[in-house]
Amino acid sequence: MRATEAVFTTQMISSKQERALGGLGSGRTYHIGATSKCEHWRSIDLADLKRMGLLKPTVGGRISAITWKRDDGGLDKLGIIPSATGIRFVKRDDEGKLAGLFVPYFCTPTMFGGFRKWFACPGCRRPARILYGVNSLRCRRCRGLKYASQSEASHWRAQRRALSIRRRVGASGDALDGPFPPKPPKMRWATYRRLRAVDGALQEQWLHGTAGGLGRFHGRMKRR
Repeated sequence: MRATEAVFTTQMISSKQERALGGLGSGRTYHIGATSKCEHWRSIDLADLKRMGLLKPTVGGRISAITWKRDDGGLDKLGIIPSATGIRFVKRDDEGKLAGLFVPYFCTPTMFGGFRKWFACPGCRRPARILYGVNSLRCRRCRGLKYASQSEASHWRAQRRALSIRRRVGASGDALDGPFPPKPPKMRWATYRRLRAVDGALQEQWLHGTAGGLGRFHGRMKRR
């Protein structure tokens, strides 16, 4: 990151305006063996910043900040200075000097005449909703990252999809046992029947994959 204006100081980051970014692996820094998964990198999601109100103009000279928990229990802060054309991220380096990086927006048209904002990746300039990194920010393609679900067995993906469908119709918990939940009051019958059919197919795929996994496990145990 290049040096930014000296007027930005850590004292200007109000503790009342700090927001913590969570999620699976979001507090983990770069380390060997975890470089291939998005979930193992710190990430900045433009949609999250908008949801938390961090894209609004700075008021009273105070800079809002997002924080991550470190493995040692401490916190890392990253100041956010939004503008109409992009966001300037500011932080302290290891020597205590303030550094910053401006990430411009990349706008794409929407169906009804509006536009949608993305980050313009500092590495490739392609539009990206999420940037990854600690001391530099890059998109998933620049980092060569994959989602954890891409390395997941197909029957576990089926289980996650079935759970998502059941939650959509009002189920709670993380179990697939029991009958499919009743139709929510405002859901169309056609939609409900389609979701119930998809749930049945996904459960069959999950059970078949689980049974196959158990069979392979018992086979390995017998050979020992």
